[in-house]
Amino acid sequence: MKKLAVSAFFTLLAISIAPGAFAQDDASDYYLLFSEGATCSWLTRIIKQTGRSNFVFEDYLAGLYFRTDLHTPTFFTPMLRIAALYPLVSTFNQFPQKPKLPLHFGADMNLGVNLKILDFMYFRLNAGPAVHLFFLNSERWNYFELGTAAFVGMEMPISQRWTLTCNGLASLDYGNLGGNRNMEPFDIAYQYQIDIGVRYSKKMINRTSLFSDKTPQEASRLSR
Repeated sequence: MKKLAVSAFFTLLAISIAPGAFAQDDASDYYLLFSEGATCSWLTRIIKQTGRSNFVFEDYLAGLYFRTDLHTPTFFTPMLRIAALYPLVSTFNQFPQKPKLPLHFGADMNLGVNLKILDFMYFRLNAGPAVHLFFLNSERWNYFELGTAAFVGMEMPISQRWTLTCNGLASLDYGNLGGNRNMEPFDIAYQYQIDIGVRYSKKMINRTSLFSDKTPQEASRLSR
């Protein structure tokens, strides 16, 4: 799992760099899109046991995310997403674990390729693979995980420049790169995340939207 995740990381990195490095199209076709918003995460890690119930550690986290996409004239878009998280609830075999110190945090990063699946007037759907990196500071260990992920995103154009975004992500990770690797290694680690945010762009103008904020010049240009 560890070797697979590392290999996928460099593969997606090469794919992400390639459009800008070898593009023959007009440079104006390539530009960055930025979105941000709120995110929540469900993290599960399992230690398998023989002759008894498995040890199941679950964490529920909430925070903020920032995402940048490299818009290209092709059907795929390289994507980088980072998030800062705070662990709200932690359980061990469904029993809440009260922290002694509240100053804990998590950090999340995804590097992937966004594929354009559907493009309707008021709804867009995209999906793709990603490499997932996750860090969690907790009472017992500093956990670090590396794995592969898949995500699905939905977009709704609110106005010509503003777009509402909703993304879902699922990852399967190798959870033993942190301080737990010798004393408390995990057999399974996976995570689900949901983002709700917005994107504002002057270059990527929505041709159809629920509300209008375009200038008369833009309206004339888009109607041609």
